[in-house]
Formats: sequence, structure tokens, C-alpha cells
Amino acid sequence: MELLNHFEEALRAHSLVRAGQRVLVAFSGGADSTALLHLFFRLREPWSLELAAAHLNHALRGEQSDADEAHCRRVCAEWRIPCFSRRTEVLPLARERRFSIEMAARVARYAFLEEVADTIEADVIALGHTRDDQVETILLHLTRGTGTAGLAGMPRRRGRLIRPLLGFSRTQVRDYCLAHHLPFVEDASNLDLRYGRNRIRHRVLPELRRLNPRVDEALERLSVTMRDEEIWWQQYLQAREPEFTLRRTEQEWRLSLEWLRAQPDALVRRVVRYAAGALCPEGAELHFAQVERLREAIRTGSRASVTLSGTSVHLAVVPGALRVWRKPDTASTSYEMMVQIPGTTPVPPAGVTLHAEYSTLPEGGQWRRENWEVWCDAAQVEGHLIVRNWRPGDRVQPLGMTGHRKLSDIFTDRKVPSALRRQIPVVCDAQGIIWVVGICLAHRVRCTPKTNEVLHLWVEPLGQW
Repeated sequence: MELLNHFEEALRAHSLVRAGQRVLVAFSGGADSTALLHLFFRLREPWSLELAAAHLNHALRGEQSDADEAHCRRVCAEWRIPCFSRRTEVLPLARERRFSIEMAARVARYAFLEEVADTIEADVIALGHTRDDQVETILLHLTRGTGTAGLAGMPRRRGRLIRPLLGFSRTQVRDYCLAHHLPFVEDASNLDLRYGRNRIRHRVLPELRRLNPRVDEALERLSVTMRDEEIWWQQYLQAREPEFTLRRTEQEWRLSLEWLRAQPDALVRRVVRYAAGALCPEGAELHFAQVERLREAIRTGSRASVTLSGTSVHLAVVPGALRVWRKPDTASTSYEMMVQIPGTTPVPPAGVTLHAEYSTLPEGGQWRRENWEVWCDAAQVEGHLIVRNWRPGDRVQPLGMTGHRKLSDIFTDRKVPSALRRQIPVVCDAQGIIWVVGICLAHRVRCTPKTNEVLHLWVEPLGQW
């Protein structure tokens, strides 16, 4: 039976996707995500699916990262699948938050996927993890210390995140790509042994397979057993929530210390992990030492606080309560992506699509229409264009002015609410800002009687795709 038939069976058996739904596929360009996108592409008509892809360029491998992004765009264009892509500098994020590069890339990737899914109102976000990824994840959790949740590995579904390929091996998926002549990219960083997952993949697993050639199946069985246990515990604790909840909102949960102190240690550990999991993003987990620090503080009445690595979720023992809360993450509103010329560049955080083409001035020489459409002197534009959000310290010389002004001052003059400022698209070349969408055009790129070639830029609501 062809992989497609098994794939359809998995979708139905695990209630991952229904006919008529809108599916966003996380598309790196590698073999796994290429096979996943192609399988959904083949089901698009039979299942009446609306399909889109999202690619995050982590800017970790220089030109190769940009080449992978271009590859994903080409594949999606060929298959007529809307593609949302963005370039994000992961290294500054890792330094700023003291994350590993792996963690920073993961945080940025999941935030981007959720953002695009919100924009296009996707029913599910499909991830390309395979059985091999599951085995590696379980072993990684073991090396770091974990509970049954970590041994359960990645769930097939959590919220709108789905993993339809978890039942298939990496070899099966790669063979599918080769059989269908699907182009995919090879990420050289997958061979870099500085990363823990790669050491597990290339050194630990080969040794375990020598000890037991069926170790993958054994770990998969362990995962299934632990997943069933986790489901039972989740249902049990959900039923008992009223007993230990003092106050709960979307951003905060306060649990009764009096109730917790009356429970056995095993149950306290479970409740602490359960409360953290309710507010944390996909995959984040408290380490054993963190749980023990909180459990000891609960028992003795002392103060203690921990932060889930890679998240904005915090837990603290305060007078009378275990407080779990999530801080607003302002960094998630940042965005930056390359502008396709000619072409269209979706900008989901701003809710618009940016269009760019080389053309001539419209009749009458009008080169601006309400700041949503502009014509620039192409000769004055240097290097590649990017579109990004406003950043503190940004300056621009608005059209017709002799000096530069802070963009923050211009926003104040225009009475732009603070909450909206980081969403406004800012188009930049190698020299700096050339257009603040809806606000102003930079004086240096204005069209003059000497202009020969014109760069035409305009935005439209992202709307339906």
C-alpha cells in the first residue's frame, strides 16, 4: 500500500484533519516537510482542503539559509500553494534570552507558525516530525532528566499542532520523496555534532541499535504507554482543579498552598507540572530540579521561583499560593523578511501583502497614493529590500523635509497608538528606511524629472488566500 493511503488512515484514525479544513504546513524544504506538504497537496482536492505553507529563515547558515527560503518559495509556486516566509536573526535572540541556538530557533519558529496560523485562520498546523524524531526526543529527555511526560515524547496532536508523520520512519519519508522525484534540501547543520540531537542521532542511536536492532520499536512502545498515562493524569487533575484553584485567568493561575501541603509528594509534583503545562508553549517542560525546588518551598513555606527555559512562563511560591503566570512577550511582535522583486511578500504581523515591481510612473506623474502605494527612483535604492517592524531609534527624512526625524516622533504627531507601532511595515534598503507604510516616503528615493527606472511598491490587506 502506498504511503499516501497509510497517511490518510493516520489522519482519520487520530482525528488530525477533517475534510474542508484549512491546513498550514511547516515547510523547511527538507525531505520530511517536503513529503508532508506533497501528501497534503495530493489530498487537497479529494479532501477539499485549503492549504498553505510557512517557512522561517533562521539566518544561521548565510547564503544557504536564503537559498533554502528561495527553494521553498519555488516549490510552493509550482504547486500553487500560498507560502508565508520570514527571515529572523536567531543569534541575537539566543544572546538576548540566554538560550541555546536550538532553543532560540525553536521558539522563533513556533511563534512564527502560530502567528501565520492566526492570520489565515488555519484549523491545524502540520509538523513533519517522524518516528525517528520521536525516538531522538525521548532519548534527549532521558539525558536531561524527565518524568512520564518527557518519556511520552511528542503527541500526535496538541491544540492545533498536529504530527501526521509520527508513525512513519525517516527512511519511508525519504523514499517517498525519491519515488515522486520531489526536490528537497539537505541541511548541513544536521551533521553538526555540537547539537545534542545530532549526537543522539549519529552516535548514541547507532550504538543502541547494535545492542537491540528493534530499539526504535521499544522506545515507541514506551512512548505510547507513557502517553496513555499522561492522558489519564490530565483528565484526573482536570476533574480536581476546583479543589486546588484559588484564581485562574488566561495569563495567571494561583493554586492553594494549603491544599498542596496536604497531598503526597508524587501528587504535588504532578500538579506543579500540570499547572506549568497549562500556560507553557508546545514542548516546554520543567526540569526535575525545578520541580523539587518548588515542592520543597511548598512544604516548608519558604520562597522559590523558576522559569521554564525558552518561555515567558514563571512559577513562584508566594504567601498562600503557588503562582504560575505568563509575561507578555514583546519580542514575538518583531519581524523581518526579504522583499521579493518582482513579486509579493506576505507580512502576517501587519495583516498586509507587500507588492513590488519595476514600472513607469502613472499618468500625470503622480507618485504617491495615500501612502499605501508609492513609486520610487529605482536608481536611489541600494541593495536588497527588507520589510520589518519599527524599532526604537529608527530615523527617516520624510518627503519634502530637509532633516531626519525619529520615527517615534512622527508616530506621536500622527497619533499612532503605541500598541500598533510595532506592527506597521517599514521598508528598508542598504542605507536605511525608504518607506514607512501608511506614514511617509523617504525623501532620498523620490522620483524626479531625471528618474529613468521606477520601483512601484504597494500594500493590500492580506485577506483570504
